[in-house]
Amino acid sequence: MNIATLTTRSGLPLLDFNSRPDPTSAFMMLAGAIAGGIGLAAVFINLFLDGHAAFNTSSDMAWGAPIAYYLFFLLTSSGLTIIASLDTVFGLRTFYPIAKRCVWLAIITLVAGFTILALELGHPFRMLWAMPTALQIYSPMWWMGALYSIDLVLLCVKFYLLHTENWNSRLTHHLSIVSFVVCILAPGTLGLVFGMMAMRPAWYSPVMPMYFILTGFMSAVAFVVFFTSLLRRENSAAAVVREHRRADEQLLHLYDMVLPRLFFVTLLAVIAMRVGQIITGLWSNYEGMEAHWKALESPLFHIEIWAGFILPAALMSTNALRANPKMQLLASVLFMVGIFSARLELLIVGQQVPLFKGYWADYVEYTPSFTEWMLVPAGFGIFLFLYGAGNWLLRLSESRVPERLPEPAH
Repeated sequence: MNIATLTTRSGLPLLDFNSRPDPTSAFMMLAGAIAGGIGLAAVFINLFLDGHAAFNTSSDMAWGAPIAYYLFFLLTSSGLTIIASLDTVFGLRTFYPIAKRCVWLAIITLVAGFTILALELGHPFRMLWAMPTALQIYSPMWWMGALYSIDLVLLCVKFYLLHTENWNSRLTHHLSIVSFVVCILAPGTLGLVFGMMAMRPAWYSPVMPMYFILTGFMSAVAFVVFFTSLLRRENSAAAVVREHRRADEQLLHLYDMVLPRLFFVTLLAVIAMRVGQIITGLWSNYEGMEAHWKALESPLFHIEIWAGFILPAALMSTNALRANPKMQLLASVLFMVGIFSARLELLIVGQQVPLFKGYWADYVEYTPSFTEWMLVPAGFGIFLFLYGAGNWLLRLSESRVPERLPEPAH
């Protein structure tokens, strides 16, 4: 069977090889292929020569920077699934023009995150038999792996249904509900992996699952704002059925009003939660919490707070700034840089006080190795290449026509 000849219900090809990629998609595929190729080559060579010693981890710093990169991609994926569910589960049709794009973004962020984790684990294929046979059901880490694996399968099926124009089928709706439940449980369980570690006081917290869910959703909003800001408005609007003038207006309303305001409000919620975490950490005199004072000296902390939170909030603080695509683009990039730094800072801070000792034994110093840093272009390269390819071949701007469009105001 030739996949190039398969078509959707309306006769469109599943993979649109007949069209040429637009300049943005072509650039992303080229940049992704170069960055991903260089990153993966460097990682593979160093792992072949040095094994796991290529990572600067130790008994005191057991989890290195790749785990932070993994967190960044997986939590963003969960947030993107939530955004896609606003239409497919809850019927908020304002979001229907970006539902398909969000599902594809959720899939490829999972793929990028899983790739990074596989390169860090050393023997990733052992999971194929260890997870189903060991059944460590009392371990949140086991549940995290199982839930994210299920999440990837559900997202692939959901994308196929949307791509073949089964937007309104009962199967799509029920599958979307299950996918939504999983995408809430998965980052929550990932939060438990950190929040249940009583031996790591800087991580130990009952709010860690909610922090992961909230910041994952915020990361997803930033991703969506970034990629919709790159789109030419006329090209995106053309993907919606043009005979419905109100549909075009709805798309512009989503880009100019809804997404920027959602970005701003969610960012304020993240800032409020983060301020609470910082104050609580600095106030506590519990042994091991001294790491929070150490974090104030880290450049990662200041990149997170000032570049990632405060500056984007200022850029999105007024209606005029929020409606400016350039400000949207800049604010989303700044937040992504900030939250990426926050994931790395969280990982390091939680391990800086030596286990079973204390800060009196001196803090654990850690700097990611060259191999660990090269996983950054590897992961983002895979992501960019897959996004560019999807935008070209899979008509990501495509959306269903809502069953009933709002009537124009008189």
